[in-house]
Amino acid sequence: KELLESKEREVRNQPSYVTTSGININGQEGRRLMVVYRTTGCAYDKDGKGCTMCDFRFYADPNIQDQNIKEQHARVLELLEKQEDGFIQFDLLTLGNFYHDGEISPELREHLLSKIGRIPNIKRVLTEARRQYITVDKLRSAKECLREDQLLEYALGYETVTKELRNKILRKGVPERHLDEALDICKEAGVDFAAYVLIKPHTLTEGEAIKEAANTALHVLQKAQAKGVTARIAFEPVFVTKGKVLEKLFYEGKYVPPKLWSVIEVIKETAKGLKLSNTEGKLFVGLSDESLSDQRMTANCGKCDRGVIDAIQKFNQTQDVSILENLTCECKNDWESSI
Repeated sequence: KELLESKEREVRNQPSYVTTSGININGQEGRRLMVVYRTTGCAYDKDGKGCTMCDFRFYADPNIQDQNIKEQHARVLELLEKQEDGFIQFDLLTLGNFYHDGEISPELREHLLSKIGRIPNIKRVLTEARRQYITVDKLRSAKECLREDQLLEYALGYETVTKELRNKILRKGVPERHLDEALDICKEAGVDFAAYVLIKPHTLTEGEAIKEAANTALHVLQKAQAKGVTARIAFEPVFVTKGKVLEKLFYEGKYVPPKLWSVIEVIKETAKGLKLSNTEGKLFVGLSDESLSDQRMTANCGKCDRGVIDAIQKFNQTQDVSILENLTCECKNDWESSI
C-alpha cells in the first residue's frame, strides 16, 4: 500500500504529456514546447458528458493539489534550462480550463506564468479555456505576469463553423457568440487569439472534412481581422479516443481518421483563401495524440507517412506552402478518388 501511494504521489508530480514541434511566430521560426499539466480535469466534462472527441479525463486526478502542479512546472522549467537551442513558444495546457478558478487558482496561474516570464527565449505563451471562464481582467492579469516583450495567446476550442456539428455532434456547447465575445475580450485585454479547428469530425466524409476545416479557418480569421485581433488557427486532425462514440464508430467501420493528404489539402485550401503563399504564422497543425489514440490517428498508407509528416512539421516552422507541393505516393491516387 505504501509503495502504491508513493507511485501515485510521483505520478501527480509529472505532467500528463509533453511534446515539441516547430513553430512560427509572426515570421520568426523556432521551436514550441507543449506541456499538458496533470490536473483535476475539465469542469465541463466532470460527469463524462462533455465533448465527444476528448478523453483528457484519462489523465485527470481529483487528488491533485496546487503543490503537485507547481512541482510539474518546476520539472518542465528544469528541462527547458537544459535545451541549448531553446524554445520560442510555451503551450501552457491543462486537462481543462486554465482560467477556471476551480481548476487552476489565480495564485497558481500567477506562479506558472511568472516563472515562464523569466525564460529569455520564450516569445509567446499559449493558454486555453472555454469562453465562460475568461474575462478581460483575467487575461490582463495573466499578461502582466509575463515580460513586455512576450505575447500571451488565448485559445478557444471552436472546432467547426457549422453549429449543428459543433454543438450536437461534438457536444462543445459553444454558440457562435462565444467566438465573437472571445475576440472582443482579447481585443480589450491586448491578447492574441487562437482557434482550434478539427479536421474530420465524425459524420463528415473525407472531402467534406477538407472543405469544413478550411471554411472554418477562414471564417475565424476574417472575424478576427474585422475586430483588429491578431489570430491564428491550430488545426487538429481527429484521432480516436477510448470509450467515446468515435471508438464505437471506428470498430464498426463507420469512421476512419483523416488522411495526411487531407491535412495537407486543408492547409493549401486555407492558404488559397487567404491569398498567401506563406501564411506568416497564421496556420499550425497539431500532429500529436497526447498518447490517447492507440495509434488510431491521421495517417496514409504507412510507406509515405514519415515524409508527409516531416513536410507538415516543416510547414509549421516556415509557413511556406510550397513545401507541401510535389509530395507523392501510390496511395495518393486512392485518396484523390475518395474525395
